[in-house]
Parts: sequence; structure tokens; C-alpha cells
Amino acid sequence: MTSAPTGKSDADSIVIDMRRQKLTMILDSLKSLRGSIEDRPDLVYWIERAIAEAEAQLEEPAPRSH
Repeated sequence: MTSAPTGKSDADSIVIDMRRQKLTMILDSLKSLRGSIEDRPDLVYWIERAIAEAEAQLEEPAPRSH
């Protein structure tokens, strides 16, 4: 079944929601980790990059299936 406004199937919507939920959980964990390793600038750099990547993926529109 597809929804009229988006043309996505219910299964696609569930997968997208699960992906967003997982990314949000990862993002929360990374932010928590960043706060606990402030004395390690070498690690903070990589955590910041991972946070930026997770945030970018959350902002991306979901890939369209053809």
C-alpha cells in the first residue's frame, strides 16, 4: 500500500523511521561520549566528525525507490 502524499509504501516508512531512530540514538551516544573525553583532543576531533556525519544523515531526504 502507498500513501498518496509521498508515494512511499508503509514498509518504506517503517524502515525510514527505524533508520532515523537508530541515527538519533547513535548521535545521542556520540554527544555523551564527547562530553566524557574532553581531555583527549585527538579523540574529540573524530567524535565531532562522527556527530557531523550523523546529523547530516538525519537531515538528508530519504532515498527514493524507483
